[in-house]
Amino acid sequence: MFTYPRTCSLILALVLGFTIKLALASNTDPHVVSAATSSDSDASSTEAKKLYKRYKKAYDKSIVAIACVRDPKCIEPEDAVLRYSKDALKILQKLDQLAAEGDVQASYYRGLIAYERGKSYDQQAEQITHPDFILTATVYRRYAKEQFTLADKYLSVPAKQKNARANQYLGDIYSSAILGAPRKDKATNYYYTAAIAYLDAGNKIDGAKMYNAMKENANPADSRIVQVYAKLHNEEPIANWRKLPDDLIKSAPKKAQHH
Repeated sequence: MFTYPRTCSLILALVLGFTIKLALASNTDPHVVSAATSSDSDASSTEAKKLYKRYKKAYDKSIVAIACVRDPKCIEPEDAVLRYSKDALKILQKLDQLAAEGDVQASYYRGLIAYERGKSYDQQAEQITHPDFILTATVYRRYAKEQFTLADKYLSVPAKQKNARANQYLGDIYSSAILGAPRKDKATNYYYTAAIAYLDAGNKIDGAKMYNAMKENANPADSRIVQVYAKLHNEEPIANWRKLPDDLIKSAPKKAQHH
């Protein structure tokens, strides 16, 4: 038998400890950085990306503030949590507005926020194994489902424009059981589009990752997997025995004459 205060303390310690770790990791994780920077070559100058960065700061500060006000030694005022949370909410509302107006970048970053939050909730649920806290894990999974549903809504917009990251994240969502039974064929389609976009941009590392993700969701003989494999490995080499074009020969610098 456990007391209510003890139960709350254990839940708080578990949840906040893991959440703070995620918040701090998000500032150094290269995957998170690449997700934000690779959505578009001009994204660094967009209002949507600036809003995304502001949201990350406000959200991370709210997590740290929550942990602080629970500590008897904390001197941070309790309204700091509310202030940071309000800031984060306003930013989400602004991104929602821009997305509704047809801003594709806003849709991408709003979807990215939902995707990251969904992953955070799902990972927190996975960390809870004690039978006394099964209900807490169920609540987190419900939150994860809500966030992934939002991610699907917003990321679908840039995904239709062949945004590699958006397609990758949608592939992750549909290959998981978060929204129900995994929809492997749909996940494979998203991974395929992401792989082609990565490879067309010369990014073989992420292209290979998408190839592996496709193999986990479809038969290796699937035409989509075969196409990506060919694009990864069957590039035509430059053969020095082939005749060069005349215009290339004319433009080539002449060798120095030796007397």
